Amino acid sequence: MPSLGNDLAIIRKSRKITLEEIHDSSKIPKTVLASIEDNSIFEDITSNPTYIRSYVRSYAKAVSIDERDIIYALNKVEKNSYSGSLIDDDRRQKIKDKKISDSEGKEKRNRGEPAPTSISENPLSKTREIDSVDWADMGHQFKSTRTPSAKWRITLTVLILLAIGAFLIYWFYVRTPGNNATNIPQQEPPSRTTTTDDSLQLDVRSLTIEDSAQRTRGGGRSSQFREAGEGLPDTLSIVLYAAYGTLEPVRVYTDILDEVNPYWIENGEAIRFNFVNDFQFRDGLDNIILLMNGHVIPDFRERFFNPETGRIEITRSFFQDDPRWLQPPPDTLDIDVPPPSIIHQL
Repeated sequence: MPSLGNDLAIIRKSRKITLEEIHDSSKIPKTVLASIEDNSIFEDITSNPTYIRSYVRSYAKAVSIDERDIIYALNKVEKNSYSGSLIDDDRRQKIKDKKISDSEGKEKRNRGEPAPTSISENPLSKTREIDSVDWADMGHQFKSTRTPSAKWRITLTVLILLAIGAFLIYWFYVRTPGNNATNIPQQEPPSRTTTTDDSLQLDVRSLTIEDSAQRTRGGGRSSQFREAGEGLPDTLSIVLYAAYGTLEPVRVYTDILDEVNPYWIENGEAIRFNFVNDFQFRDGLDNIILLMNGHVIPDFRERFFNPETGRIEITRSFFQDDPRWLQPPPDTLDIDVPPPSIIHQL
């Protein structure tokens, strides 16, 4: 039965790329690379999809696999329905036949017998190979690759029409003066979810900066924003914002995760990290703005950089007994770039 890890290994070997080269370019640990190729990493994909998908996409990028193809394959693995989308059956059989042919040739050479001439070395065989191509099957495969895109466009169109219809209903039956519907108690609308291209595969909630402010101001206080004198909550959160360039990656440690993990953050986006006492990160320091409860943490490099570890190290004590960190976020951030377009909540 085809497996994604085995197919990735076949593609890597066919392109003459070593695991050492992938390790050097992506900084992925060799043990993780080995677990990708022996397929053991996917046994835990439903409980820890974020890190697994990040590692596998970095591996695929290193061996020049198209981003859409690896995302499609990962979706199939999560649904336990992967059937070899990266490598078709004909190609997989040819690779197996080539291995068998190479093995037989090596045995004959060891016995002193001439190895069989490869069919590809015979110019006439190339003509036969071209004539034997199943063009109808190739056309079928080409058509199938376009189907998901067409379905996505249809789905997107339906969602846009539904959104327009909901807006019109709200405007005419709620906002219009004199309408009886204005006397009906209005429920707070559910917070919108803004997603990245791969958000359907990530087990991560993505909130816009406006949604974060709405959840803070509307319908009761957030657990993160308390009245003066109540003290800090048990769990704190810091937003790491890639304000001046893409982070490829930034390595973050919190005492909740209890390990250093790499995160790839696109320029203009951010991730919210929860911690209790310790928050640390390294790499990409020139591209980062830190936010605590919607407030910018100024001069974090001068205050928190540890030259011995090369990390920014922030502890709970910095925020203790300082009432400004307990206040709701300001309407605008005092920064020289736009606020983050997306804040991913781990």
